[in-house]
Amino acid sequence: MVEPIFGEQVKINLVKPAFRISYIHFPLILASFVIGYFTRSVGFIWLAVLVVGSEFLIVVSRFIFQYEQAFQGDLVRFWYAALYLFASAYALIHEGHVRVDVLYANFSERKKAWTNAIGSLILGIPLCLIVIFLGMGGKASIINGPVISFEITQQGSNGLYLLYLMAVYLAVFAVSMLTQFTSYFMSSSHKLLNN
Repeated sequence: MVEPIFGEQVKINLVKPAFRISYIHFPLILASFVIGYFTRSVGFIWLAVLVVGSEFLIVVSRFIFQYEQAFQGDLVRFWYAALYLFASAYALIHEGHVRVDVLYANFSERKKAWTNAIGSLILGIPLCLIVIFLGMGGKASIINGPVISFEITQQGSNGLYLLYLMAVYLAVFAVSMLTQFTSYFMSSSHKLLNN
């Protein structure tokens, strides 16, 4: 449909990563920042609805019509990555993260503060720093490599052209979680010092 509507040159240019990034992906990212600035709400609910709807369409198209498209699977993986990596810091802020509350639920406020401070300092902050330093440690690292080369999925022209953005998701996850774990540590330390 691209060639009849936009012409052969646009179809050829869409295969080139630099063209897609400059004229499609970056404008969409900027538009999303503008929308996010004005709405100032969390879009995780809509993202979850999109994931469920897309999975439903994949099941229907695969098992009823025997039709499968790499683009659909890539899109769901892209949305799953966004949902879980971006929502993790939000869940940590609102104490919605998963943890074993067998002992923690019965702790006093002081013991909870100790647990959160030690957990943030020993587990959370080092994990985020490892992701940042190993992921961005060189040109061929797990985050920098795909971004520098504008890596696409292995399905090539049948899949999404956004694999490099999924690598950026890891960096956003690490920085947002590092910020939150640092905040968690400082808040717990403040409670400990004032009691």
